[in-house]
Amino acid sequence: MKKILCVTLCAAMLMNLAGCAVNTADQTTAAQTEAAEAADTQAAAEEGTAEGETVDTIKIGVILPLSGTSAYQGNLNREGYEYAIEYYNSKGGIKSMGGAKLEAVYADHTGVPEVGTTEVERLINVENVDILTGGNSSTVLLAVQPIVERYQIPFMINQGSSLSILSQGYTYMFNPSNDARTNVEGLIGVCEMVEEKYGDVIDGIGLIMENTEWGQSQKDVFQQYFEAAGKEVVLNEVVELGATDFSSQILKIKNSGVKFVVPCLSSFNDAVLFVRQMKEYDCNAGILASGGVFVVPEFAEALGDDINYIFSTDTWNPGFLQAKGEEALEIHQGYVDKYGHVMGENAGMSWIAISVLVAALEEAGTVDGPTLRDTIYNMDLSEDSEYMLMVPFHGMKFNEVDPSGCTNHNIYGLSCISQYIDGAWQCVWPDDILGGNNPLVWPIPTSE
Repeated sequence: MKKILCVTLCAAMLMNLAGCAVNTADQTTAAQTEAAEAADTQAAAEEGTAEGETVDTIKIGVILPLSGTSAYQGNLNREGYEYAIEYYNSKGGIKSMGGAKLEAVYADHTGVPEVGTTEVERLINVENVDILTGGNSSTVLLAVQPIVERYQIPFMINQGSSLSILSQGYTYMFNPSNDARTNVEGLIGVCEMVEEKYGDVIDGIGLIMENTEWGQSQKDVFQQYFEAAGKEVVLNEVVELGATDFSSQILKIKNSGVKFVVPCLSSFNDAVLFVRQMKEYDCNAGILASGGVFVVPEFAEALGDDINYIFSTDTWNPGFLQAKGEEALEIHQGYVDKYGHVMGENAGMSWIAISVLVAALEEAGTVDGPTLRDTIYNMDLSEDSEYMLMVPFHGMKFNEVDPSGCTNHNIYGLSCISQYIDGAWQCVWPDDILGGNNPLVWPIPTSE
């Protein structure tokens, strides 16, 4: 097209010169030069446009548990996606692609891997999405990963902690946040912080793990890392998903010298029952929970005062925003105004996923799968990047193998730890993201 345009412009200019009976060689040469320069200018303008695709909409397939046992968390995830997409669209969309707007297309995997695979196929082949994100189920993520790889569609995980997801050599799925390793490192971190600040040695760990892919992956990693940190694991119990009684496990906790129990329970009802029975049996072991249902607003409502002073992994908690500054606080307040509660882990992790995708789209200027995948893989965002404003990590970088041997995992990803204090989950670890304002309560008040 550029060559045709150049020839046409030159010919038109020469015909004009002939009609006007311009015969001097200098004038002809000047006219030809002017025509060539005009053609070059037009070609350069076209090349500039071609640097980034110009599209109206970028379709993001979002697969979550919108029904089933994890529906409450899944719908909090959805709020985070909606708010993040609304925010970035209000900022002008993807500027490198002509201001293209983001559009979410949702699918419900119900927590069932077979449903997840069907829904991902539908998002790709029927809805024609450009990118994928979501999760909140390690088993579903493991099931859909080969499909993502086959179609070469980048997938940004919002929540999925099993180390198996990113240790199988697939290249199109990325995790910007936490996993089983960072979860246990965070729990160890808060124990070590307490030891350093208060001189209380915390030893004697009890593990209560459900018999799911998520629970089993945490079980092995947690024991390994606690023991490597010099914390003796004196109890390691597996329980059925949907348990109706934890009395036998709680009696073992009381009788085995457990100082802190780590319950990895994904079912809301299981987690509520476990904490209630801990109180009923006057079991004063501290609780180091592994996020999930423990940090959703409904959990605190169900437990009342029984939730006080529990610790939990809480990868996204607004406690770090004070140190980020006024703009971050204003963005979070907009979420509170819209939805009536703080952003919290589930919505916050969705925000992180969208922010990383927006950064990649701006850099790549295209939704071409392999190009976008390479852009994400080679990303290296510093903590002062505009895309890290609402992210509690020191950076975003995927192209190094992490300490667990996982690929495509953000090497700066970590699991913040919160404690339930004065009616809210409040971030207490790591210290360095809190701007010197740590609300930690220690020692934990115990029942009489």
